[in-house]
Amino acid sequence: MPGEQIKFVCKYGIEYANKKYDLFITNKRILLHKKRGIFNKCEDVICEKVERLEGLEYKEKGGLSNLAKISIKGGIKIDIKGPIKEVKNMFQILECLKNVK
Repeated sequence: MPGEQIKFVCKYGIEYANKKYDLFITNKRILLHKKRGIFNKCEDVICEKVERLEGLEYKEKGGLSNLAKISIKGGIKIDIKGPIKEVKNMFQILECLKNVK
């Protein structure tokens, strides 16, 4: 969209509602995208405006799992799981964007 700048991209290991998604964060939106289907290709898209963010919560799972979870509260609640490094970066970027709005 015009005026949007990509701040973060993760194309592996991100899970929402027990499904793998590509994740994009721009200065205006959080976007989860998934292509599915072999013959009848279709797309799943979940989108939340950054301006609607009310709260963020970050948790790391202990042990050898090397996973973290971020809960994004806005117009909808989005719980995302993934590798600690990716999810922590995502959290930091969203914190910055939330404070700028």
